[in-house]
Amino acid sequence: MKHRVAKRKFGFGYDANKMLLRQLCRNFFLEQTLTTTKQKAKAAQIAVEKLVSKSKVKTEANKNFILKFFGEPALVDRLFDTVGPALAKIEGGYTRLTLSAQRQSDGAMMARLSWAHPVVAEKKKVEKKTEKEVEKTEEPKLVEEKK
Repeated sequence: MKHRVAKRKFGFGYDANKMLLRQLCRNFFLEQTLTTTKQKAKAAQIAVEKLVSKSKVKTEANKNFILKFFGEPALVDRLFDTVGPALAKIEGGYTRLTLSAQRQSDGAMMARLSWAHPVVAEKKKVEKKTEKEVEKTEEPKLVEEKK
């Protein structure tokens, strides 16, 4: 009997299923939306909800949990800096799952995972300096004397 077992299998093997879930969550946090099959979206929604709950409080244990899941320190910092504070006062239901049409090629039900509440993701702007500004900011180079 499989009582109280809420595990979804995708038929790729244990390691491949973990990697699939990791990549779905990573893409969701980077792109703010995710369009995939219904079953994969449901599994990703559960994982995203857990990660957001962890990112609301910045403790060493939560940081290590998220770092172990993703393995990317930059993504961990982004979660604690943008996602956690934006959803700090919300107790649950961070994401919304919207069903869409079936996929034409194989007839799989498609779903879109998105934020239920606004989360502002700051994108870093790269400013280009002109040649004159670069010349002004350069420090004079020290020339070492040969002995």
